[in-house]
Amino acid sequence: MPGGPFDASQALLYGRFVASAYTMCDQDSASLTPQPSNDFPQGYTLTAWVQMRDFILDSTDPVFYGFIAHSDGNPNQAVLAIRGTSNGVEWWDDSNSLGLTAFKVPNCGNVGLGFERIYDTLEIVERPLATAAAPQSLSQFGSFSAQVAAHLARQAQATASTQATALTPSIGVTGHSLGAALATYYAAENALVHKVQNPVLCTFASPKVGDQEFVSVFNGLGLTSWRVVNKQDIVPLLPPLFSHHVNTEQLYDSDNRVQPGFGCWHAIATYLHLIDSSLPLDAGCQPSPPQAVAPQGVAAS
Repeated sequence: MPGGPFDASQALLYGRFVASAYTMCDQDSASLTPQPSNDFPQGYTLTAWVQMRDFILDSTDPVFYGFIAHSDGNPNQAVLAIRGTSNGVEWWDDSNSLGLTAFKVPNCGNVGLGFERIYDTLEIVERPLATAAAPQSLSQFGSFSAQVAAHLARQAQATASTQATALTPSIGVTGHSLGAALATYYAAENALVHKVQNPVLCTFASPKVGDQEFVSVFNGLGLTSWRVVNKQDIVPLLPPLFSHHVNTEQLYDSDNRVQPGFGCWHAIATYLHLIDSSLPLDAGCQPSPPQAVAPQGVAAS
């Protein structure tokens, strides 16, 4: 298995970042730069937003899709979190991934057409250090992976200290659903081109991301890659033809643990609940209590 063994507590932390990205989107859906939500993981500071554009026949306006957060205790440790599909336009993007297109790094096989199309629109917008300053796009640095690398370098310079300058910047990567595919493409491009340290890629409910050549290249990179899957969720089965998963599956089963239905099977809250049953499910996803069966010949009261 590539990289390190699965760590459930670490996976929960990454999942909480994704859950926060959804909350931030829900609490201020019109904002491209929403403020951290109440469920934002403690001990981290938001340093940049991730924006992307959807497609129908043409590119739509940008939307908030995730963020980068830096550890307060070690400014050279960061997390990139990307949320998943939340509306009909984004489901159109998902359906377009029935086709394949060449990955942006040569000789790496083919990936989902819709996913790659969105990946090419991803943009890092830095949170200003000065209160009066405006957020700054890093699109001038090139691809999404190049923008992430530039942000980490700029952040390290801005927060330089004896501790910070002695360490190499690193960024953990996480995503859910469509965001899982985008996170996987980032991890691949970065490992092949920009080579920022990625201690782990932790995805939830990832669809299939590419053809066998792409998957073989990715698995050969030796990354620590955890692909958390709910057996009841149909998204990891998509697209049904020509596409495959990267390593390494961590399988859970929500049967009898959540209310049956696509939304409950797929929700990030369900995935976190499957890892730690003390965490709450979304409203309406609590399983129905088992029906009492009366003994034979005795009427139920």
